[in-house]
Amino acid sequence: MFSLLLPYYFIVVCSVADDLIEERTPIFSQENEHYSTPSAVQDVGENKNIESSLQKIENLAASAEKSRREGILPTDHADKLHSRIVETLEDITEQLKHKTKAYKFLNSKGVDRIITPIIGTTYEPLKKQLLIVIKTLFNVAPITTKALIPISVVDKLLDIFEHDDNLALKAHALDIMYIWLPNNPTVQARVMRRKGLEAFYNQISKLDNTAIYTLLDLFHKILKEHIDARNSKSQRNKEDYERMQLYQTIGLIERMATPQVCNGLFNILEALMTFSNDDKQVSILIFELVKNMKTFCLKLYKGKDKAIQLFEGLENYFMDPQNVDLLHSLELNMTEVIVVVKDFVKNLKDSVRDEF
Repeated sequence: MFSLLLPYYFIVVCSVADDLIEERTPIFSQENEHYSTPSAVQDVGENKNIESSLQKIENLAASAEKSRREGILPTDHADKLHSRIVETLEDITEQLKHKTKAYKFLNSKGVDRIITPIIGTTYEPLKKQLLIVIKTLFNVAPITTKALIPISVVDKLLDIFEHDDNLALKAHALDIMYIWLPNNPTVQARVMRRKGLEAFYNQISKLDNTAIYTLLDLFHKILKEHIDARNSKSQRNKEDYERMQLYQTIGLIERMATPQVCNGLFNILEALMTFSNDDKQVSILIFELVKNMKTFCLKLYKGKDKAIQLFEGLENYFMDPQNVDLLHSLELNMTEVIVVVKDFVKNLKDSVRDEF
């Protein structure tokens, strides 16, 4: 009897935990959603709707797969079935914006029944709507979703982010990772094992300003997390010790000083400088990036003309009187900014003088 109650018990416990943390959307989530709790009268009917919708999607997906596999019917037949799945997923998405519906979806094994089997679809509208469903679940019930979603889903997110040409799909995948990866070294380890950092900074030229901001903010969050974990003296129990070991296994700190990563960060900084005057918020990210580059990559940049030219341009940007008031309004500590950037340029040039 107790075993039958376990799924319900798990969802209730996670529901309480989700209520205790801040429910936030990714920085630049494309759906500015507002969640509410429905009445008890609505709850009964809509819960039934979720179950019937899940069954409908399962049936449509099975028919579409059969049509594709047998190849008897024209391709547009499967596309029509996929289009009907999209419509049903849109209805589900609206329901998932309510906490009770999100828990009903999760408790009904919605992830295993429709997300995991279909996430690899090549039908673009369906792929997009699945990403929106996942993102909605993470926004509404982050703890429960993190506990129930298979880690293999992050592989699909990485493939979409790296290989899809559709910027909206890249942005949705990135928004999900922005919630999923921080303080989750297990998923981070999988990402690093499969793709490393290269997959991220190689996409910079294909992203818009909003996606670049989200990507860099995610990078800064995770890097700070690893630095704090390495500096932490607290290993009070076995779980703390194993978590520390996992951070060390990921080896993000060690990778930071490699030529591949430093060159990638340099390319990102070059890209940011081309539109920094159009998007002043990026100035904050530029400075955070410079601080990290100074810590890990200064030796590799020393004496290189291209690096000296870029950082001199950066120094001029931060010293320009026309930018000072605006940078202050972004709550940047201009004293710290000037000291860091000037010292960076000085160290780069000192190595050139040393050679003579």
